[in-house]
Amino acid sequence: MKPTRTPPRLSPSAAPRLYATRDIPSPDRGLRMVVEVAEDVDATVGRITGDIDVLAAPSFALALAQLTHGSSSSRVVVDMTTVDFVGTSGLSVLSQFAETARQQHITWALAGGRAVLRPLEATGLAAMISTCSTVSAALDKVDRTAHS
Repeated sequence: MKPTRTPPRLSPSAAPRLYATRDIPSPDRGLRMVVEVAEDVDATVGRITGDIDVLAAPSFALALAQLTHGSSSSRVVVDMTTVDFVGTSGLSVLSQFAETARQQHITWALAGGRAVLRPLEATGLAAMISTCSTVSAALDKVDRTAHS
């Protein structure tokens, strides 16, 4: 029988304890990403802020790629809970990231509000991207998926 680990229970507003944080520089001043490695959950959390439009899409793609490069974790949460807009270029980047993560055997989930989740649902991308409304729920989902 495979041992099970109880995933941490974080409140939606609670931040994981961190042991590494790095800012990802962006030529687009409107996009900001912070990559955090959460100690309690053995996951890399990439926190995205700003609008993901056609101008920010290249920086967004670079930021997502850096989530998986140089990280020893095979679990990733993309925190887009403070993103106010995702255009079609941003959706395309997320679709490409989903495929790359699948090929690299990375378990990941996206946390976002209505501005992010609604376009994913409307375009059908929610069927290929594991989504949650909070980072805590995304961390739990990644942990459950990795242990199944």
